[in-house]
Amino acid sequence: MDLLDVWNHIDVRAALIGFVLFVFLFWVLRRPRNLPPGPWGWPLLGYLPQLARTKGPIHEALVELSHKYGSVVSFSVANQLVVLLQDYDVMKEAFAQYELSGRPRFEISQITLPGYGVLSASGQPWVELRRFAVKTLRSLGVGKSSFEEHITTEIKYLMEEIRKTNGKTLNPRHVVENAVSNVICSVVFGRRFEYTDSRFKRLLEILNELFELIGAGGVIQFVPIFAKMRFLPLVKQLIHTNLSFDEVLYQLLYNRNGQQGDVDFNENPRDFAGAFIKEMCDKENQGVQTYMTPSSMQYTFGDLFGAGTETTSTTLRWALLFMVGYPEIQSQVQKEIDSVVGRNRLPRLSDKSELAYVEAVLSEVQRMGDIVSLGVPHKCIEDTTLRGYHIPKGSLIVANMWSVHHDPVEWPNPSEFRPERFLDDEGKLVRRDKLIPFGIGRRVCLGEHLARMELYIMFTCLAHQFHFQTPEGAGLVSFEALQGITHAPAPFEICAIPRDN
Repeated sequence: MDLLDVWNHIDVRAALIGFVLFVFLFWVLRRPRNLPPGPWGWPLLGYLPQLARTKGPIHEALVELSHKYGSVVSFSVANQLVVLLQDYDVMKEAFAQYELSGRPRFEISQITLPGYGVLSASGQPWVELRRFAVKTLRSLGVGKSSFEEHITTEIKYLMEEIRKTNGKTLNPRHVVENAVSNVICSVVFGRRFEYTDSRFKRLLEILNELFELIGAGGVIQFVPIFAKMRFLPLVKQLIHTNLSFDEVLYQLLYNRNGQQGDVDFNENPRDFAGAFIKEMCDKENQGVQTYMTPSSMQYTFGDLFGAGTETTSTTLRWALLFMVGYPEIQSQVQKEIDSVVGRNRLPRLSDKSELAYVEAVLSEVQRMGDIVSLGVPHKCIEDTTLRGYHIPKGSLIVANMWSVHHDPVEWPNPSEFRPERFLDDEGKLVRRDKLIPFGIGRRVCLGEHLARMELYIMFTCLAHQFHFQTPEGAGLVSFEALQGITHAPAPFEICAIPRDN
């Protein structure tokens, strides 16, 4: 090797070292000061490689960070700063702030349909859409006793489907999803669908596919770089599924308009879709600036179906699984319902105040099921501070709800299913502030009142009419969960034995 070759070799090595050093220093120096503490990650990739190597549930792995760094942790994921909250008090403080009440863009959804709905909007668009949605849902009776009939009607169809099994093996996922989604249909489109309706079945298939594709925490939707990597099979599939979802929602709206005709602007609309169309047209005719547009209508419908169907149906499946796994608790639930309701009618909303043990069981189901373990991410829309730390504009704010619901200080032996946590010494229901299945703060779940009604009415009616048990010869009940954007039970089978037999 002559001298020239040696120098060439040294120059290449020096150039590579210099480039790596430049990237590292650029990454370090551009990092904002006084951020919350957190683990160091790779340049450009951040903490993503460590998250990818996590074997167990991500929400449990993230709890370990709080043991080292505290209740406010920061790290980068593919050049996106993430601030992780792992304590009830800090979540309450953070989500009371306007600056931390934004929502990140659904990056991949923007490819197929630019815009936002009530779930994904921030700032003034969110204020207008949420105000309209709250007012409209209230006017339709959601959360009130007047809406009870819609849910009771649907539970009768659900129980009829279950009776068709004649006590044989049943996977409850699809029948429960059918019932819950049909309640949303009655709100949005003013009608229910037969469980065999092809469009209705397609809607549920696409919803399931979307939740499976998005994955834990919805990282692929909320980190901008993934939307630019359309060559990835996962991104391609998600784009295709989003297109299919948009098409099905459009078909359902078109069908609704065809059946009910044009909106009568002199009458109160009978459903959410009619109310949205009326409000949108009224503001357009008056020349009022509005964020209520056809795309925000489409997104908002998707928000109601996506969040309303998946979370409530998953909670009900956990409830059935816990009843099978804890037959003595199921018996106590049925004993209380029978003593209050009797055997000659179905439970009603008016019975709720006398069913303290049932309410305690549902509360414990929500705590243990912990359906949205990492919540829906918030976005910092203006530079702010939290607990003395600088939170820069554009940061993703993620609340680890699992850490709150499994805090051994608040919930001794948190892995045990114990409804008594929510009862006092006299057997009366105790409300626990740190049970937050619907979130906390300014962006608490829009559909909380509807979800609570559905859970109560459907669970009490099913427990009143059926005894649930494991199929003959089945092994021990497993409470294994699937790790997606929702914390759902792994597929399971049960037998529903009519109690009147």
